[in-house]
Amino acid sequence: MSMNFKEFIETDREKYSTQKFEGSFLDYLDIVKENPEVVKLAHKRIYDMIVSKGVEELKADENPKIRKIYGNDLIRKYGFFKDDFYGIDKVIMKLVSYFKSAAMKGEESRQVLYLVGPVGAGKSSIVESLKSALEECESVYSLKGCPMHEEPLHLLPKHLRPKFQEMLGVQIEGDLCPICKYKLTHELNGVYEDFPVERTEFSIRSRKGVGVVPPVDPNNQDTS
Repeated sequence: MSMNFKEFIETDREKYSTQKFEGSFLDYLDIVKENPEVVKLAHKRIYDMIVSKGVEELKADENPKIRKIYGNDLIRKYGFFKDDFYGIDKVIMKLVSYFKSAAMKGEESRQVLYLVGPVGAGKSSIVESLKSALEECESVYSLKGCPMHEEPLHLLPKHLRPKFQEMLGVQIEGDLCPICKYKLTHELNGVYEDFPVERTEFSIRSRKGVGVVPPVDPNNQDTS
């Protein structure tokens, strides 16, 4: 079958061009009002990403084989992990429980998730699966030119945030990075509603939304 390379490339370019967005902060507020789901904190985004693949509950009282393996514990198997991880269901349940509690603004939202275990336990593989899945997530909105690709709602002054949270139905956390604060003050004269907003993708290679810090301590790099 012959392939028209030019047509293939142009079709792909057109597909991604329709997903692009560039507008003002006011335009972004209209988008959030119409669909508050575009505003998600990190824990919530990852938790939704995991459970979107489905969850299966294994009940010991209904399956003797399950009872023999897990005792009387209730086991949840997550479709997100089913093809790549075996025999660590309880570990994965703890992992998902952390993201669920953090997504609900529990104590875990102020803690750092730290994976510890022997070589070959699956620590790096779990992290890699989450990182790769983020690249396939729906694109997010960020302040144009921001090196941190931060949430545009950071533009809102603190005294107005409670009212905007009520109107938009979202939570607003975080402050402007120094670069965006400088741009707002010196280039836009404080008119934050004119600050440009763009749509961007998660990218491991470009360090967009995903950062990697390899272990440097030879005493613990095999266990954490």
